[in-house]
Amino acid sequence: MSFYLFLSCSFFLFIRCQPRDEIVECNDKKLNQSQLNAMTGHEQEQLAKTILYEYNINLTTLAYITSSSEFESQLYLNDTNRKRFMEKNYEIYRNCLKIIATVARQFEKVYENTNSSLYWLFLRTQAIGDAGENDPIIKFQLQKFKSHIKEIYHRKFIWNNTKIGIDEVQEILGRLNSSDDLLSLWNATYEVAAPMRDYYPTLIAIQNQQAIQNRTNEKSDTPANLEERRMVEQLWQELKPLYELIHAYLRQQMARMYPDLIQFDQPIPVHLTKDLFGLMMTYLERDILPFPNINGIDLGPTMKRKNFTEENIFRYADEFFVSLNLTRVPDSFWNLSVFKKIPNHHMACHPTAFDLYKYDDVRIRMCTSVTSRDFYVVHHEMGHIQHYLQYNHLPFWFRRSPHGGFGEGIGDAIALATMSPAHLKRVGLLENYTSTKEDNIKFLVSQGLSRLFLPPYAYALDIWRWSVYNGSIQPFEYNKRYWDLICQYQGMKPPTPRNERYFDAGTKLHVAFDLSYIKYFLAHVFQFQIFDVLCREAGHQGPLHLCDLHGSIAAGKKLKILLGLGSSKPWEDILEEFAGVRTFSAQSCLKYFQPLRDYLEELVAKGELKVGWKCESNQSSRKQINIYSLIYLLFLFSKFSFH
Repeated sequence: MSFYLFLSCSFFLFIRCQPRDEIVECNDKKLNQSQLNAMTGHEQEQLAKTILYEYNINLTTLAYITSSSEFESQLYLNDTNRKRFMEKNYEIYRNCLKIIATVARQFEKVYENTNSSLYWLFLRTQAIGDAGENDPIIKFQLQKFKSHIKEIYHRKFIWNNTKIGIDEVQEILGRLNSSDDLLSLWNATYEVAAPMRDYYPTLIAIQNQQAIQNRTNEKSDTPANLEERRMVEQLWQELKPLYELIHAYLRQQMARMYPDLIQFDQPIPVHLTKDLFGLMMTYLERDILPFPNINGIDLGPTMKRKNFTEENIFRYADEFFVSLNLTRVPDSFWNLSVFKKIPNHHMACHPTAFDLYKYDDVRIRMCTSVTSRDFYVVHHEMGHIQHYLQYNHLPFWFRRSPHGGFGEGIGDAIALATMSPAHLKRVGLLENYTSTKEDNIKFLVSQGLSRLFLPPYAYALDIWRWSVYNGSIQPFEYNKRYWDLICQYQGMKPPTPRNERYFDAGTKLHVAFDLSYIKYFLAHVFQFQIFDVLCREAGHQGPLHLCDLHGSIAAGKKLKILLGLGSSKPWEDILEEFAGVRTFSAQSCLKYFQPLRDYLEELVAKGELKVGWKCESNQSSRKQINIYSLIYLLFLFSKFSFH
């Protein structure tokens, strides 16, 4: 019946996909709307399945070619030909997504039937972001301003007679000890983003104009975003007391290292954390962990003693998944990935996992160092790779995470599992380790320093972005309000006063590349929720932080549920199938760190730890700020025309 129906409808359905420079283009389907409307819902659904099946093949090919060109372009940042080729591929890819979304909307009886087997797939075809922009002027302006800002981010600068980029700074910061050197490199790095402020307000204005055309007030004003903010605020209130304790501990220990630079009631100068944004304190651990007479967990020396290469770390991660009866990465992964910085090469170094959509082609690009920090990062990125391998049987539209917090949370949960003392001891990377109360506290402090400082930063950063989009933060106060929020939530401050010449938020890749960061907040909470579920499945008893998942087929089977469904269902449904609940929860995180919280609260009770900080407030009048904002916007309007 459905095959006959398809043939009978062929006179008003024109299907053609032709190769063009090795690219398969998705052509519009010439549907006769009146005859389409005359079909029953079942008939529409059968026709839609045929069309989407073909589009799935085309999109998969397009995604493969586009992702391949992106991977190559990021290895050769100075190669303009590769960049142009990538942009051309993306334009064809985005156009295909737009065409499919338009065609799908014509199947009204399917699109409006929530019981249809295609209903969720149809909704996914509409989730196309900028690809849905029909106004060619706005599309051109978006691409132009985004390209300008990305180019600024990738600019090299000279420090200590060496040419480096923002992505290469972190490893150098970690090796420095002098506060003067830390300040010098921090200042030089944050100088890079300053020119972005000439473009950013106009980019925001264009995106808000686009949002209005898409029937929202501004880019961040959607029901999903508003619900996500409510959820994040609730989670933050649960996490905040624990964070304030670990912040107080860090500040107290750092004050011993830098007594003239840190006060006990003030925010921490961020450059002294040896992390560009104060997110992970792994480079400080040797100097600030408690019980110095007890050996802590520092994998760097052990790995170097065992002659580890960068690739060895990735192979350890691969073996962990195999022990759970999950999928070993294909041979092509080892041949096509880039695990370390290519000498004398201007390449992107930000750790990134790539799904190329065909031939089981998955890759990682990372400038890896043989350290504890990168042991964690590698396992996180390999979590993404395993996610790609598990959902690669699904249609194109479902081959992604159902929620940003899922993909990142899965990677973080894997890293959490493989940093367990029991696991490290099992795989031969932790020797002579005992499990006394002091050992456990030392380990949990280390984990807290690695995992608890990102959530407040992520929340502060995206509050800043949301406020920029809705106009409550104006261009003239970009930098001041950014640091106000960093102080309020993270308890950090810049090493020296920063004025509005700078655009310090743009030093973060996710601002420069216009990517939401709040998913990392949710991921840092969700990782503990995932870990808790898997540990129960593995039959673990005892403190959560001592759970070892290695070799648990039951845990692997449970994890496969989370990985293999992709975005084929709403994220709440997938979470319920995996964990029995329909929302993110901070309770597993609090459970994991409960022994640490008890220890730190005991120090507070004894008067040995001071909690909290004071943020300086700029009392400039709102009227004066608005006047300067108007002047600044007029300047930008004269500099950048929309036409």
